[in-house]
Amino acid sequence: MLYLLVQVNESIKCIVPEHVVSIESTDNQFSNLFDAVTSGEYGDREVKVFIRWEKSENWKEVDNGLKGNLEMLEVLSFLQVKFSIIEKINSDTPALIQNTDAFNILMNNSRQLLLPQRCTEYNRCNQLYNEIIDLFRDQKVGWISDVHNTIGKTFVNRITDAIWYIDPHLSTLHARSCSLPVFFTQLKTYQDGEIYNKFYHTSHHKKVQLSQQKLLYLSSSLELSISQPWTSNDIWDQIISATLSLIQTLKKYAEYLAIKCTNMTNLHHSDESARNPENDCIMYRISACEDENLNENYSQLNNVLLEIHFYEYIDIKQYLPTDVMKRYRFIKELQLTFPIGIYRLVFA
Repeated sequence: MLYLLVQVNESIKCIVPEHVVSIESTDNQFSNLFDAVTSGEYGDREVKVFIRWEKSENWKEVDNGLKGNLEMLEVLSFLQVKFSIIEKINSDTPALIQNTDAFNILMNNSRQLLLPQRCTEYNRCNQLYNEIIDLFRDQKVGWISDVHNTIGKTFVNRITDAIWYIDPHLSTLHARSCSLPVFFTQLKTYQDGEIYNKFYHTSHHKKVQLSQQKLLYLSSSLELSISQPWTSNDIWDQIISATLSLIQTLKKYAEYLAIKCTNMTNLHHSDESARNPENDCIMYRISACEDENLNENYSQLNNVLLEIHFYEYIDIKQYLPTDVMKRYRFIKELQLTFPIGIYRLVFA
């Protein structure tokens, strides 16, 4: 049997003054002692339990609270027990409102359109990446549910790779009716009349031309992005349309390169000349000059031609200078005392 000094407090208020209570320690918990002291009136309240040996000591909290076994008092020889009832906070309604607001905030954030984060601009390719994001932001588009850092970033990277690759060759593409879509010409650098890949033109490295394989790879990667479900949202209509045009441009020029490559292969394996007089010949007329104005370099040829009949074949090689450049100038500046027509075969 235990004889204890027991009191019950609620916050700083004493509900049950300190008094002596007797109770069996075996098979009893602090909850049994609490119910006996309070007659079960506070059974639904949260309660902390403190014990000590004498008043000169500080209270020590029982870890298990009301579930603690009373036998510990007998073992420790503690005689004083204090039950502290946790005061109720009448803030159920505000808490509910606060929780509701927090939920609404989470829901609103989950529906917010987000774009990938801008990167640090170490080079002009990074600048292109950031300007694409800025262009998207101007269009008020984005991704929800945090996919902007995965799917969204991949899409922006693929557009960046495609534009960066064709950027030095825009004039070449334009000559083949493969222009950059108007939407992407709104990028800030293009609006300023500049290009991104300036290094291609200013460096002394070998200039790598557009490759059919690379163009097809870039177009395929873009097709993977625009085939995803998020592209069905109406806010993306303009960007997806521009991306489709970009894909078409890449494919069109890749097709041109393939045809050109096939034609060159056929020519290399053909026994026929790539040029022939019927299709690649230029005819021009040289007017007659006065005898006194005839250059002496042409006197011998002029005299020979005057002696032969019309349409009679003559090889003028023997009358030409042996030096290549002199021979070129001889034919280009040809003078005769009678008008002639010259057929020139273009080899270039």
